[in-house]
Amino acid sequence: MKVQELATALSQQVAPLYLVAGSELQLQDQARQAFMKILAPEEAAMNFAEFDLEQNDISEAVGEANSLPFFGNKRLIFLTHPYFLQANKSSLKIEQDLNVFIDYLKHPQETTVLVIFAPYDKLDRRKKITKLVEKAAITIDTAKLSYQKTLTTIQQQIKAAGFTITDAALKQLVQRCNNDYTLIISQLAKLYIFAMDQHHITLEAVTSLVPQTLDDNVFDLLNALLKGNLRQAEIYYQQLLLLKNDPIALTALAISQLRLLLQVKILTAQGMSAGKLANYLQVHPYRIKLAIQNEKEFSLAKLKQALTELFEMDYQMKSGQGDKEYLFELFMIRFTQKIGQ
Repeated sequence: MKVQELATALSQQVAPLYLVAGSELQLQDQARQAFMKILAPEEAAMNFAEFDLEQNDISEAVGEANSLPFFGNKRLIFLTHPYFLQANKSSLKIEQDLNVFIDYLKHPQETTVLVIFAPYDKLDRRKKITKLVEKAAITIDTAKLSYQKTLTTIQQQIKAAGFTITDAALKQLVQRCNNDYTLIISQLAKLYIFAMDQHHITLEAVTSLVPQTLDDNVFDLLNALLKGNLRQAEIYYQQLLLLKNDPIALTALAISQLRLLLQVKILTAQGMSAGKLANYLQVHPYRIKLAIQNEKEFSLAKLKQALTELFEMDYQMKSGQGDKEYLFELFMIRFTQKIGQ
C-alpha cells in the first residue's frame, strides 16, 4: 500500500498489524501522522506508546500491545528501528528475544494497532522473522521514489497547495535536491512564501532559493575542467573553499563521480540498459540517469586522464607533499593546459 492510500484505508478499516518499510523519511513521517489520527487527542496519553527496539526490550512492547485500551476503543503502539529485519548483524548491546514477538505476530491483540517502522533500504527476506512480519502485517511502502515518481508526486503536492510550477523549475528543484523527496519537501516551504503573490513557482525562484548539493557543485567544477574552462573551474573551487569544504574530501567526491561516468560510458557502449546499470553498479537509478546524460559530452580518453591525475593528486595530498589547496589548483592548471594542447 502507498502512503497516499493509507488515510483512506484507515478511515474504512483498521488492521492489527502494519509494517512501514522504506528509507524515505518524509513518507515515514506521513505514515506516522496518518496512524496518529486513529486516536482522539484526549486518548493518546493513555493509549499510545512508542518503543525504540535499539534501546527497549521487545517483550515490554509486546506486553503493552497485549493490554486492553483505557477509556477508548484502540491502543496504538509504534515499534521503531527493528534492526533484526536487516541483513547486517547488530553491533548494539541489546539482544532481543524474538520468540515473544513471534507469538504476538501469530495472535495479535484485536484492540491494538501495532505499527513497525523499518526505515531501511532493504529487509532481509531470508530471515524467518522478516517473513513472519510481512505475512502478518499490511505493508506500507515508504521506499525512495524514482525520478519520474518524484516529479509526479511533487507536482501533485504543489497543485494541492494551490500553486503551479513550470516544468523546468520542477526538474531543477528535483535535481538540486538530488531526487531526495524529504529534502524537496523542506525546500517547498520557502518557495511557497516567495511565490505567494502569483502562486506560481518559476525556474528563477528555484535557482535563487534552493542551494545545489555538494555533488552538483563538484560536478560543475569537473564539467568546467573537462571543457578546459580554467577560469570557471577556479570560481567553483573558490566557492567550495568558502563553504569550508576540505580539498581531500572534494578530491574523493570528484574521483567517485568520474569513476561512475567512466563505468557508465564503458557499459553503455557494451549495450547495458539503464535499469541493469543501476543493479550492476549498485547505484541509485537517478544517479545513473544523470551519468548517462553527462558521459556523452566527454571522450573516454579525457575521463581516464582526469581520473588518473585525480588519483595522483589524492596521493600527494594524503602523503603531505604540499599544501592541499595549492595542489588542487595546480591540478586544475595542468589538466586544462594538457587538454588544450
